[in-house]
Amino acid sequence: MATQSSVRINNQQLIIDYLIENGETSRADLSKILKISKPTVSLNAEKLLEQKILLEVGEGHSSGGRKPTLLSFNFDYKIIVAIDLNRNQPVIALSNLSGKLLYSTRLEMKVTESKPFLIQRLTTSINELITSHQYKLESLGAISIAIPGVIDDINDKIFANPQDNLWTDLNLKKVLKEIYHVPVMMRNDVSMAALGEHHYGQGKSYDDLMFVSAGHGIGAGLIVNGDLLKGKRNFAGEIGFTRIGGSKSLEETIGSSVLVEKIKQEVEAGHITKIDDTPHELTLSEIVKAINKKDEYLIGLIEEAGQLLGYAISNIAVVLDLETVILGGALCGLGDTFIGKIKETVNTTVPFELECQVSSLGQEAGIYGLLVVGKTYIMSQLIE
Repeated sequence: MATQSSVRINNQQLIIDYLIENGETSRADLSKILKISKPTVSLNAEKLLEQKILLEVGEGHSSGGRKPTLLSFNFDYKIIVAIDLNRNQPVIALSNLSGKLLYSTRLEMKVTESKPFLIQRLTTSINELITSHQYKLESLGAISIAIPGVIDDINDKIFANPQDNLWTDLNLKKVLKEIYHVPVMMRNDVSMAALGEHHYGQGKSYDDLMFVSAGHGIGAGLIVNGDLLKGKRNFAGEIGFTRIGGSKSLEETIGSSVLVEKIKQEVEAGHITKIDDTPHELTLSEIVKAINKKDEYLIGLIEEAGQLLGYAISNIAVVLDLETVILGGALCGLGDTFIGKIKETVNTTVPFELECQVSSLGQEAGIYGLLVVGKTYIMSQLIE
């Protein structure tokens, strides 16, 4: 049985949802469209105006008599800070309740920096990002963080590659919550990229998809029936731990650092390649240059990596009956030698049509996913 409180919440939610979807509207039009009495619309609108969730934004057209006052949803009622914690260059982004990426900054970090100094630099950057764009710290409604690794929601612990421990051994969720006094949500970075692609990128038209990140680590984020698949232990999508015809995991076989180290060792051992003979550290861009010079050894090595990842993708795609796969991560910078082999393997292995495409959001995919998480939380708490 509906209570007076539940009816009020429902009516306010209807008003908010309509204004978000359709823009500024008069009270009278809201009454007609939502089939709610004019006094009820006015009463609920006043409550939302008092909280500054709605704004009065001018006058509408009138066929005669007094012009109606227009109402609009206040997208700046709360703001969201999203933080994508990669290994050395965290991205900090700012959004309001539109869910759009408004502003962002990149922070250079060194592994040798102390933990207190890292936190100080991070919070200083957050504060500057907010205040430099005419927002107040009091407007902050939520912080969402993406981090490499598997997150234990109960103990706020993170299981990650030891090389990614710049942030993982900090209880950053607790620290930021104590500083800003707002909810702080921590999520897996690749899962956030999948969510971002589903809402804003190549995955907007699909309910069942997989985002695959191939770089230093190998991971995947899964969207099934339109929702992010996390699993009981938040382990869903951790394809880097899988094994394809060998004793080593996929990440231990084709992770970017593994590939680079293998090439370096073989070059030092006298293997002939077309990599420029330079003393500085070998990078993926130098490998690409050598591939463009038709270096058969490197082409074969990169195609083998693409084939292995293609098999892993195919296995999951068949089990979950996916509609599309979206590729991202540093290894995609190797171009068609890598990506083409993935697509070829998927096309010849999966027994149904499966679209395999490159991310349209690039490095910002995770940020967009974090904005979805932050906005969803704030909107769920909007009406008391």
